[in-house]
Amino acid sequence: VFRHRRQVVSTDNVLSLTRGAPFSLSQLLNSFNPLDHIFTGVCESEEDLSKCFGQVYQSQDVDSAQLNYVLPAEDDAAPGLVVLLEGLIRQAGHWGAKQVTADLPVDSNLFSLFRRAGFSVLAKQRVFCCDNTWNNQAHLTGVWRFWDSKDVQAMRSLHAMLVPPVVQPVEPLTRRKKVGLVYYDQDGDLKAYADLVYGPVGAWVLPFIHPQTKEAPADLLCQLLKELPGLNGRHVYIIARSYQPWIENALLGSPAQPGPEQALMVRYMALRQRVKPELSFGALENGKPEPTVPLAPIRHNRP
Repeated sequence: VFRHRRQVVSTDNVLSLTRGAPFSLSQLLNSFNPLDHIFTGVCESEEDLSKCFGQVYQSQDVDSAQLNYVLPAEDDAAPGLVVLLEGLIRQAGHWGAKQVTADLPVDSNLFSLFRRAGFSVLAKQRVFCCDNTWNNQAHLTGVWRFWDSKDVQAMRSLHAMLVPPVVQPVEPLTRRKKVGLVYYDQDGDLKAYADLVYGPVGAWVLPFIHPQTKEAPADLLCQLLKELPGLNGRHVYIIARSYQPWIENALLGSPAQPGPEQALMVRYMALRQRVKPELSFGALENGKPEPTVPLAPIRHNRP
């Protein structure tokens, strides 16, 4: 039996907003997907027999693992949590994950322990809870619509421009949980798109908006909120990342309710390096090689 001082700390922003608390029924049902990896670890101290718990999972279609929650011991500064995190990271490495990510409040008592376990901060974010009270009468020259395969290339270009290079390996173009929305201006240029994740208790929305759109970001977000399909009474949570400050500024001036600031943390287990090819055959090669692709000489892979 856990004492009342212990509190579960959710480290997965998406799951907690769309499926509720870590031990809720909807989250437990979500863990039954046989194609996903999931591991729950326990670390027990030999000195005072205190225990801390944590869970890490990896979806089948991504190369990153995500911490779902941690349940620290009564003493938040206990070193057992660092041991637990290292064990969860090691398990993710067995799955082939290139990095482990976690979302943590910037003022959390566990922040220093995550740093000791090798986690670093990539960016910050703030969650805004929206409802139907946001009503903006501004006229837009374009419309939000569902994206399709023809939009992917333009989405990649916008994603590469907005997301810093160090964040791109961790921040996917889309989580592919639900078909998102795109916005084109009157000239036919993609100016925004939104990644969507729906769950039983909420809808998670991550917008990417070009900073030089003719329309105000507040107008685009208000219209996006109206165009979200199939909400059926769900709460809507719009995520404002620190590398898009114009989105947070627009939401701060809206009826949306801001939440606490969070840190997007990552623990790398594979580093991308520029590799210079040892041999080149200019007469046989067409085009320009991509230097950012991780390569290794064949002799290093011999059995």
